[in-house]
Amino acid sequence: MIKLWSIAANTFVQTIRQPVYTAVVLATFALLIHTLPFSGYTLSVDYHETDQQMMEDVGLAWLRVSSLLIAAFSASGVLRREIEEKTALIVLTKPVSRATFVLGKFAGVAAAVAVAYYLCSLVFLMLARHKVMPAAFDKADWPVIVLGLSAFGLAVLITMVGNLFFGWPFTSTGVLAGSVCLSAAMVAIGFVGKNWHLVPFGTGLPAQRLLELVMMLLAAVIFSALAVTASTRLGQAMTLLVCTGVFLVGSAHPQLIGRLADDVPAARLLGWVTPNFTYFYPQDDLTLEGPVPLRLVGSAALYCVLYSTGVLALGVALFQRRELEATGTAAGPTLVALIAWVGRAAAFAAALGALVLVSLPASPTSPGAWRFGAAAGLLIGAVFGWLIWGAFARGSRWCYWVVLAGAALGLAGCLVLLLAPGLAGDSKVAAPILLFAGAAVAGGALLVLVLPKTRRHFSFGGR
Repeated sequence: MIKLWSIAANTFVQTIRQPVYTAVVLATFALLIHTLPFSGYTLSVDYHETDQQMMEDVGLAWLRVSSLLIAAFSASGVLRREIEEKTALIVLTKPVSRATFVLGKFAGVAAAVAVAYYLCSLVFLMLARHKVMPAAFDKADWPVIVLGLSAFGLAVLITMVGNLFFGWPFTSTGVLAGSVCLSAAMVAIGFVGKNWHLVPFGTGLPAQRLLELVMMLLAAVIFSALAVTASTRLGQAMTLLVCTGVFLVGSAHPQLIGRLADDVPAARLLGWVTPNFTYFYPQDDLTLEGPVPLRLVGSAALYCVLYSTGVLALGVALFQRRELEATGTAAGPTLVALIAWVGRAAAFAAALGALVLVSLPASPTSPGAWRFGAAAGLLIGAVFGWLIWGAFARGSRWCYWVVLAGAALGLAGCLVLLLAPGLAGDSKVAAPILLFAGAAVAGGALLVLVLPKTRRHFSFGGR
């Protein structure tokens, strides 16, 4: 536990010192504040209630996105730096297991994400207490404005003075000073009413939203586990891409997977693998009335613990075979790695499509022989695609020519169909859009392949 605590504490400090961490937190502050004046246009009969509801829902949505970004950037940045600077290799030469290293990294990243989420939640609660002012006779909540801005200004002043005279790190000092100052301001706002008189603590604060914020924090913990697991094998860009994809699928889980789970076993399996983030967003349920039941919070917490444990177990297994020493070959360019991972994602999608075809029930329009034949073709293509794109990422020269020829043929085919209206079909509105998109993708791949850095990766020389 001492080793785990040391790794977690070091990871936490490294994470809050990253400039992108502070940038995302400040950007979330700005976006939350801007929701206040832009939420007064619901045009409802009871516009005060609907405007306030809109402001709080949009604010919670910003909190979701910011927690995703902070988790992805923090996890990928910390692990990548540890591996590139060989500090991970030095740590693991000590009596520290790889499992302890990964779990310590997760604990540090999760703590940093929780601190950022806490700061953004304080700003959200201040705005919820202030309320939207859609009518001219609505008065501003000056205790919130004065105390909130004073706390933020004091935090900035402490950060600047500490950095100038004592050499304190700017970003980490700002995070810690902001946590103390904004917490004190929030406590004071809880006791001070709108007209600067004392009130019972919490008057005007939406108690319903507090449990929702707790549940969304559990979703942020899952984001952290996913980001740490993805970063054990992927770079920062791909970690962010994977987390974004999982976030989109998990947020639309009932719409994308729930309707197919009963009829398609492959969709049911995908539903078990991907997290269902709708468990953590009770405000999305328009039929929910009254306070959030504690039973719902407890079930969400249990789901968070079980899913995070499974994801971290996968991350530990992936990190066990991760090479930490230099292998004598330079890493491939970022754009080459991006193309390779997009290709592997397409191969994985083809394999998933094969499973869906096999699991579909038989019907007169889709006989069994046709479905199994198409599924076999997709599966074979997925296997060969996965192998080819893996060799492409490693710098195999024959894969370079295969991908170059495929991109050139794809670009030529799209251009021919665009320039020949009869072949493209003028009646199909979506055809030109798809052709333009295909031409853009193929042209971008060709541009990446002819770059000198890319050619050097495939041992073609170049300057």
